Amino acid sequence: MRFIPTTSDQVEALKKQAKRLQRNGGGKHAVLLDRVARSAGYEHWHHVTLCLRESTEVHESRHLLPEIEGVVRAALNGVGKVVVTGPEASTSQPFVLVSTSDGDAWMLDPEDDRLLCLVWQKARQNFTVRDLPTRIEIEWSGTFQLSGPFFSVETQIPGIGSRYIGGYPVERIREALDDVRSADKRMEQIFDRPDAVALSPEIIAQLVRGGWEESTLLDAARRGAQYSPSRNTVLFPPVSSF
Repeated sequence: MRFIPTTSDQVEALKKQAKRLQRNGGGKHAVLLDRVARSAGYEHWHHVTLCLRESTEVHESRHLLPEIEGVVRAALNGVGKVVVTGPEASTSQPFVLVSTSDGDAWMLDPEDDRLLCLVWQKARQNFTVRDLPTRIEIEWSGTFQLSGPFFSVETQIPGIGSRYIGGYPVERIREALDDVRSADKRMEQIFDRPDAVALSPEIIAQLVRGGWEESTLLDAARRGAQYSPSRNTVLFPPVSSF
């Protein structure tokens, strides 16, 4: 028998439908329950009760919201951690939760590269995660990429927007994502990895902390160069000669 996500409200509605049929035309209640169950896509009434029990067990076994609150508290307290959740709802896809020592926290979708901002610079953000009986609804904040040592985000959040962030535990995040990504997604990350980022002030500051000369990087930025994380080098635009 296939699993159909089922709530107690749906079960009560089917019971009321069977009672209406009994009042209008008579018949055994058990037979009418089987009839309304089949009309709703179930095999029989026992199938309905089995699906309700399994849906309840799935809902009670989920710990996504408490895990989110745990990583939010960690970020507010300046504690860095990387947590794999799940599996969540009716899917086997878990999420990756990240908090950083400088007070940021995110939830990452490993398959679609979506992210949800939970905390930014030790300020809790407004976010929406609805933990419903048969599914979880998330209003994502944007997308992310891991580009060399940088955590790249694309959001519409005021004060964050689109940026490359240095200083995150990128290798730990990458390992957590790789542990839960599908084989197709892992291959996509290998062969379609984004590279060559602009030499923004944030990128330059991160590279200086890694041993680069600031004056060299500033000069390269003025000349339109970009930084390649995979090569750990600065790439200059081609020079045209006439």
